[in-house]
Amino acid sequence: MVDVFSEGIKQDIVHVLKNRDSRVMEQQMLFRNLNKHQSLVSAKLNIPGPVKNNIYLAEMFSIGLKEFLKGMDIDYQLIRDVATGPEAFVIIEGNASSVKKTAIKFEDNNELGRLFDIDVLISEGDALKPLSRSNFNEPERKCLLCGKPAKVCARSRNHSVEEMQLFINKLINRKLEFSWN
Repeated sequence: MVDVFSEGIKQDIVHVLKNRDSRVMEQQMLFRNLNKHQSLVSAKLNIPGPVKNNIYLAEMFSIGLKEFLKGMDIDYQLIRDVATGPEAFVIIEGNASSVKKTAIKFEDNNELGRLFDIDVLISEGDALKPLSRSNFNEPERKCLLCGKPAKVCARSRNHSVEEMQLFINKLINRKLEFSWN
């Protein structure tokens, strides 16, 4: 078993926020070029702690993204392998509501999907905004460890970074072992 978090460039909040700004600019540029039959998806990982990317996380992202996109009509795909974590921008044929429902199903029911944050973006006035689970009367995402709402556990720090990384480490080792054999 490999220790997934033993290697990689440690990130701080400054780098994470700078990359978020870069991601928003990329989303805005891509969204301007959509036609009415296309949807823009932005996908990244939710990884606790300072190490957000390395060979293991990138491979797991690639495997999970392929599972999510399976059977979709993809018009454009950009994958960025950045130190703050792998991310993808995908233009898909289909309406945003249908794509978001698929994303929710993937995030909730796929073992790797539980680590993904998949936004399906829509225009609201002059701004882009991701469709929310609440738009579909879907419950909030659940914590990986205890099943309570993830936002509650994150805000109250119910679980340590080490506990979360241990869970993710086991998950990734199971998935990578299967994919490499």
